[in-house]
Amino acid sequence: MRIRILFTFALLLISTTVWAQNFNNLTAEQVKNLIEQPGKVLLVDARTEKEYKQGHIPTAINIPPPQFSSIEKYLPQDKNFTVIFYCRGYS
Repeated sequence: MRIRILFTFALLLISTTVWAQNFNNLTAEQVKNLIEQPGKVLLVDARTEKEYKQGHIPTAINIPPPQFSSIEKYLPQDKNFTVIFYCRGYS
């Protein structure tokens, strides 16, 4: 399980470079620190439900891409709230 989490963090770091012009890149250590502060971050696992059930970062919620059209009901109202999306990478 620990290897899976570290692998997921690595994928998160790789995938965020594509979005660097619009979003902040976070190191694995920064994500870990945010997770350790309850109520400070929302983790969104954007993989399939099957992948999510096989293992995910604790406290993460699952919102696969087909559900992105109705994603606003899951996101915090506060626009300054930190939301971190992660997935298995782009293919």
